Amino acid sequence: MSRPDLKAVVLASMLGGAAALLPWDAAAQSRNCIDTLAGMPEYSRVVATVSRSHMVNELRYAQNITFFAPTNAAIEAVSAAMADRLFPRDEQGRRESDPVLAVAAVQAHLVQGRIPAAALADGLRLTTIAGTPLAIQTGSGPERQVTVSAGEQVSARVVQPDIPCANGVIHGIDRALLR
Repeated sequence: MSRPDLKAVVLASMLGGAAALLPWDAAAQSRNCIDTLAGMPEYSRVVATVSRSHMVNELRYAQNITFFAPTNAAIEAVSAAMADRLFPRDEQGRRESDPVLAVAAVQAHLVQGRIPAAALADGLRLTTIAGTPLAIQTGSGPERQVTVSAGEQVSARVVQPDIPCANGVIHGIDRALLR
């Protein structure tokens, strides 16, 4: 084995060992945000909505996005009438989401720019792709709970921060950001 080949093997083994120590799945960084979420059962309803509203390619090829993704439990908490139009429960895919409202609902959870949880500072103001203003509040102490608000009546806690993906970052939230 030549000296450059030996260096490549040593470097690859060192990187492989370091990747095993990371708290998140390093393979997720090679997948885009929607494909990353598709591999996580607790986000199946938001993935289905993205798919049924024909936004998969938009999310697959978007660059530097932050997706505040509602968990399935968050979607279950949405009113029945709204959930039926935006997040229909039909595992066979026969029911489509409302073509206008579902797109707006997904876009109300997307922010341009890759914003890790550490940058979600108290008082930070963001605007979603749909034009919805978001306000960030953070608690103090070791837990540092992050809350995202879309108006006075709608607040969600970040329950799974910093899910890495190739084209951005995902923060799982416990409530849909729908007004």
